Amino acid sequence: MRVFTTGAVFALIPLVIAGAATAVAKPEKKQVVTGPVAVYWIDTSTNSGMTLGGMGAKPSMSQIMTMMKGGDNVSHSLMLRLGSSQAASGPPSGDHLPPAALNGGKPLPLDWKEVKATTYTPQHEAAPDHYEPPRGRILIFWGCGEHAPKNQPVVIDLSKLTDPAARMQMMKQMVPQSVALETVNPPSPSTSKTYGEWPNSKPNGSMSFDGASSLVGAHAVKANYSPDIAFSLDPGQDFLPPIAVSGNSRDAEGAVPLAWGPVARSRGFVVTAVGGGQDTVVMWTSAATQTAWMGFAPQYLTARDLDRLVADKTVLPGTATGCTVPAEVVSSAQGLMYGITAYGGDTTMSYPPRPSDPNVAWNIQWETKIRYRSATGGMLGHDMGMGGQAASDPSQAPQQTGDQGKKKKSSLFGTMIKQGVGSFIP
Repeated sequence: MRVFTTGAVFALIPLVIAGAATAVAKPEKKQVVTGPVAVYWIDTSTNSGMTLGGMGAKPSMSQIMTMMKGGDNVSHSLMLRLGSSQAASGPPSGDHLPPAALNGGKPLPLDWKEVKATTYTPQHEAAPDHYEPPRGRILIFWGCGEHAPKNQPVVIDLSKLTDPAARMQMMKQMVPQSVALETVNPPSPSTSKTYGEWPNSKPNGSMSFDGASSLVGAHAVKANYSPDIAFSLDPGQDFLPPIAVSGNSRDAEGAVPLAWGPVARSRGFVVTAVGGGQDTVVMWTSAATQTAWMGFAPQYLTARDLDRLVADKTVLPGTATGCTVPAEVVSSAQGLMYGITAYGGDTTMSYPPRPSDPNVAWNIQWETKIRYRSATGGMLGHDMGMGGQAASDPSQAPQQTGDQGKKKKSSLFGTMIKQGVGSFIP
């Protein structure tokens, strides 16, 4: 039997460490990856109620009428984008062939037409006789609760826009905390040799689908500039369910506890409200801190972004079923439109499957990403289903004046809805 002395044991330690270092330092075989030749994105949306779809849009008349009758107005919409590194064999053409539960299985044509830039010739116009600086205020609130904290609202005085220093200060007030989001690169004409999208101007190139439509089943994408794409979706990869609002009435404190039913597969919610009157615009979001979102929500959020933003309370968790709009928000505007957006993350598929052997190259033919959202909206504090009573759109409401013969002034809120918030931001 061999006996190791303490000195002998310590003498072996450098040799053991050297051997371990050699083992760790040994480079691993790196798999060769090429492609994908084609990238296909499917953006899905479930829509109900009156949804602004962003600060630049207004609900359609059909949405307003349906909501006033107490209808749910559930529909589905898609945005399809196919980009390929291959040139087309002839004029570019392609189709998405959906399952029968979507558009009866009829093809959705993929197309894209380049818009030619127009030459701009500056026009020399006489300066106006007088300049009327903008007037009015923007009130910014955030966070769920019966009452707004003492540090709210942030007030933006638009009359100070003429002062450059005041403009910079206003921007800092409006956007004190930017929300860093993961960079995503959907297919586009600038990043693809050949590109097609839907909706477009071709026959059957634009439509929304009813609430009973479904993505479940076999899908195929065939184009003369892309490898054939084929995949199947199961019920867990279908459109998100609609958001069913169950509470939208003022309470004794003057706040509005918005409530909705659970949304299966939701990973996060953003709730917003925006409205105003003659010289005031009110913006509120459910984020726990003031963010750059101010009264609107991103179209889509990645799964990693959702996990991070839910953790820091910028986004409500996917299990949320309510958020109270503070009384101070409700009392600050003549009328407010609320919006609730549920995010379902995304699904990514590729073909062929990745080889388990690192010595075998992975030559990706196509990659498909599907993104999910569900949104609803309406007039805050007015239950549309209770007898069809609804407040009018404040951007269209006549202003109360003593002289009905005079031209009515448009409200600041209505102007911002028509022109977009960007027109008021320096």
